[in-house]
Amino acid sequence: MIQANTVLEAWDKTFETMDFSHLAQYLSEDFQVEYTTGEVDNLEDTKSWCVAGGLRINNFKTIRENANYIVATHDVVQEGKPKSNVLVYAEQNNGKFTYWLIQRAFED
Repeated sequence: MIQANTVLEAWDKTFETMDFSHLAQYLSEDFQVEYTTGEVDNLEDTKSWCVAGGLRINNFKTIRENANYIVATHDVVQEGKPKSNVLVYAEQNNGKFTYWLIQRAFED
């Protein structure tokens, strides 16, 4: 089981260093991420925006986690955008995340 804080720290390390290897070890080859807009990206698309820079996450809070899924929140700081908060629901199978849902809300 991958704990929420472990994978969220890997996301932030990827954003910081623009090196996808920090996160890649936790994602399956058929990984999908779904955004607040309903748009869905695959692993390659996820890699592209993760290594682009200009984004950091912090203040991780785990709501629930088990061998099948995590539910957590975190803050987002992104260049040119107001501060925001994200609710994450992510499913894992065989030691890798296969699905990641992001619900992002911007502060006024």
